[in-house]
Amino acid sequence: MDTQKLLDRALRLDNLNAEEGLFLFEKVSTSDLMFVANELRKKHVPNNKVTWIIDRNANTTNVCNANCKFCNFFRIPGHKEAYITTIEEYTKKINETIRYGGEQLLLQGGHHPDLGLDFYCNLFRQIKTK
Repeated sequence: MDTQKLLDRALRLDNLNAEEGLFLFEKVSTSDLMFVANELRKKHVPNNKVTWIIDRNANTTNVCNANCKFCNFFRIPGHKEAYITTIEEYTKKINETIRYGGEQLLLQGGHHPDLGLDFYCNLFRQIKTK
């Protein structure tokens, strides 16, 4: 496959198939892909307005029993480094986020076997009031 022809096709908004996309992913430099992506963005957003928001990820807990092979974050239930984030800690994180211009709090965390739906409903209710 010809790299430049594929990039030119992408710039003309021609659809590439999965094989061609994979080829570009594996063979083209990140800077070249970034250039093409930015050119495509300019075509799709003609006023050239780029926006973003400041947000923060907050972990509900690091206790997890999912055993994902890629995760180096989790701790098993009862581990000495296990934690569940408290509402006081969330309050501090929310205030810091707002102080830095943040607009969004993202919650993520492990699959804690002892935390049920009531825990999360109550947590979300409390956080929302903050």
